[in-house]
Amino acid sequence: MNHRFLALALAGTLTLGMLTACGGGNSDGNAETPNTVATPPVTESLTPAPEDSAPVTEESPDALPESSAPVEESEAPSNEPSNTPAAKPTSTPKPTTPATPAPSTKPTPTPTPTPESKPQVSAVQSTWNDISKLSLPNLTAMDDATLSAMYGISASDLKEYVCMMPLMGVHATEFFIAEVKDGKMDTVKAGIAKRQADLDAQWAQYLPEQYELVQNYKLVTNGSYVLFAVSEYAGDAVDIFNSYTK
Repeated sequence: MNHRFLALALAGTLTLGMLTACGGGNSDGNAETPNTVATPPVTESLTPAPEDSAPVTEESPDALPESSAPVEESEAPSNEPSNTPAAKPTSTPKPTTPATPAPSTKPTPTPTPTPESKPQVSAVQSTWNDISKLSLPNLTAMDDATLSAMYGISASDLKEYVCMMPLMGVHATEFFIAEVKDGKMDTVKAGIAKRQADLDAQWAQYLPEQYELVQNYKLVTNGSYVLFAVSEYAGDAVDIFNSYTK
């Protein structure tokens, strides 16, 4: 490119020189034009300017501008998590000692209460408790005075007793259960016989079905225990009595 520029400058200088020469040989001999006019113009220096002589950076492969030098990219740590998981150091598993099972504690059995530590239910009361679960009419208990008046039996001859009679006069149902003192059983049995005779006389002329119950009464003794039962469940009463007194 510099050579072309110099050639163009040289050609322009030659052209100007030729034009000047032609002007100096004017045939009209015009003296008004001074000779100084024929002085050729100052030609441009054929020596290129310092800046022109500087090698063009595009054509000089040796010298590269500082800006063209490759910039080393800083290896900044990436914030993105790595897809490859970091390898964890594998530790040798320690031998496990089998756990010793804790000794099982057997529950301590609850001691069974001794007969002295729990309330005792007498054979007389137990017999009546079971009889009372039958389908009986409403009954009431005789006290000592009523027992003496109707049976002729003194409560002093008995250790324990339960005597039940109906609340209403339309029922003949009656129960006498007792534990008799020693030597008093015959006296008690005589009093029961008296009561049965009175019931027979009372119901003979009144309500035949109730009179039938009086005729089918039950009198049972087991040792010092005695049962007198007038009821349609008299047979069941005997079974219950025997289960507690035999």
